[in-house]
Amino acid sequence: MKKQVLFILSFISLVGLSKAQTVATFENLNLKDSSYWNGSDESGGFGSGNAFFVNYYDSVAGDFWNGFSASTMRDSVTASYTNMYSVYSLKGAQNSSTYAVGYSSSKIVLTGAAKGKQVDGFFINNGTYTYKDMKYGSMFSKKFGGTSGNDSDFFKIIISAWKDGGNPADTALEFYLADFRNPDNSKDYFITDWTWVNLRPLKDIDSLQITFESSDVGQWGINTPTYFYMDNFTTLDTNTPTSVDENNAIASVQLYPNPANDRIFVSGENIFKSLEVKDLSGRTLLTENNINSIDINSLPSGLYILYIRGESATGFKKFLKN
Repeated sequence: MKKQVLFILSFISLVGLSKAQTVATFENLNLKDSSYWNGSDESGGFGSGNAFFVNYYDSVAGDFWNGFSASTMRDSVTASYTNMYSVYSLKGAQNSSTYAVGYSSSKIVLTGAAKGKQVDGFFINNGTYTYKDMKYGSMFSKKFGGTSGNDSDFFKIIISAWKDGGNPADTALEFYLADFRNPDNSKDYFITDWTWVNLRPLKDIDSLQITFESSDVGQWGINTPTYFYMDNFTTLDTNTPTSVDENNAIASVQLYPNPANDRIFVSGENIFKSLEVKDLSGRTLLTENNINSIDINSLPSGLYILYIRGESATGFKKFLKN
């Protein structure tokens, strides 16, 4: 299977925003505050939006589960497996109450109008348990970066696409929940805020399989706690457009000046919903809402991606900071 790095592909491949999109917010599960659902009813998962989130629960093995659970837990302190249901940012994306928790190998099956169609993406974050485990280490795992801070550690998910009722697609996307591989230690990072993962490069699919890789591996496999936290899983409910490129996707949008020194401007609509500047690894560096320009004076010189969300289109444009 051909693997491609998520953000380099997704920033360069652009499409228009479909008005038929459906968002799985997980609020339909009606969880009480500070509670969770982990599949103990053995129902096999839950539906939200136009997707089914698969859960495997084994009461014989000691109430063990994997796949997806759902949560409204709020604990950003406890660094233990007993706190597996808490996202580090305390609430869901955009301050919502409920979010999904993926553990070990996790599967999403598209349903209804989304089946066999394109997926927009979802928000992702680290949980308190995994984040603190990587940041400080534990009796089972190492501190990322090591004692010197120079160890090239990483923790990532791999999102594999499936189509035609069970055949793997030819592309898998990767997203780093922690990345210490850069020789410049100032660029090491953990994901601690809700961050958008663009799934449009996967084209038309039936389902997704999400697995993990980490630099911290022992005799029994990955030492890093293999959890990720998801919200606002968004399906486009439409087939992939036949033409996908920067100019066709947001043809009316212009970015200027490029290269730029201190501020970039975007034209094409009076006001844009949001402008986000990301580096090539996918980290969000700057964000502005309901505006048509963004101050980039704080950025080092280099190549960046501007992620543009508007009323009539969404897409990405590359720019160079002098």
